[in-house]
Amino acid sequence: MKIDLHIHSALSDGTDSPKSIVDKAKSLGIECISITDHDCIRAIADAKDYAIKNGVRYINGVELSTFSVSEIHILGYCFDENNSQLLEKLDYFESKRRERATTILDRLFDLGIKLNRDALPKDSASVGRLHIAKLMVEQNYVATIPEAFDKYLGANGKAYCPSKRITPFQGVQLIKQAKGYPVIAHPLRFLQQNTLRPLIEGLMQFGLEGIEAYYPTHDEQVSKELKSLARRYNLIATGGTDYHGENRNIELGSVQFQLDGYTQSKLNIK
Repeated sequence: MKIDLHIHSALSDGTDSPKSIVDKAKSLGIECISITDHDCIRAIADAKDYAIKNGVRYINGVELSTFSVSEIHILGYCFDENNSQLLEKLDYFESKRRERATTILDRLFDLGIKLNRDALPKDSASVGRLHIAKLMVEQNYVATIPEAFDKYLGANGKAYCPSKRITPFQGVQLIKQAKGYPVIAHPLRFLQQNTLRPLIEGLMQFGLEGIEAYYPTHDEQVSKELKSLARRYNLIATGGTDYHGENRNIELGSVQFQLDGYTQSKLNIK
C-alpha cells in the first residue's frame, strides 16, 4: 500500500488545497493519506469525505508545534475531531499565531518594511514567519526567504517575536484526551543527540503512542533503528513526506515504506 501520513495543506504552511492534495494522491496511486496541518484540523471538513468518494483512505491528522528545551513537533492521528478540549486549544493556537504575526508586522513597519497585510493568506490557521518572509521577497525587501529569517524573522532578527506554545507532554495529552495516537515527528535530530530514548520514556508517561520512522531525511539505517525503538517500547511506527507543495522540494508520496502490522491495526489501515 502506498501511503503518506505527513502532509501540509494551504490551511497551514503548504500551498495545495486539501481537495487538490486528494486529487494528487489519487493520480499518484497513493491509497491512504493524512493531512497534518500545523495546529489545525480544518482539512478534515474539506478532504475526508472527498477522499472517501475518490477511493483514497483518509486518516484524521494534525501536527502540534510544542516547545520545551527545544522545538518538538507532535503528530496526532485518529482523534475525535469534535473533542471540545482539542477544538478550544486549536482555536487558542490560531489566535496566538495571528497575534504574533501582527506583532512581527508592526515591528517590520517600524523598521521601514511596509508589507501589504491583505496579501497574507486569509484561510490559513497557521499564518506565521514563512508567510511573512515570502511576502518580503515578493515586495522586494529581501532577495530570499533565508535572508528574511537571518535579518528579521529568526531568533536574532530585528523583528523577532517568540511564540507561545504548549509543552510536548501537554501536546501528547491533548491528542490522547481526544482518543487519538500521539507520535513524535521527524525524530532524527533527537536520535543523533542521543536524547530520543529519554524523550520517548518521558512522553510515554503522558500517553505517547508512536514515532515517525519514515521521513525524507531518514536513510534505511535510521528507519531501521527507529523501527527497532518502536518495537522496544511497543509504539506505532508511522511515516510520510512532510509535503508542503511549492514550499518544500519533496513530492507527495515519495517516501517509500511499509507499515508493520501493529501500526496498521492501531490506525485501522487495511
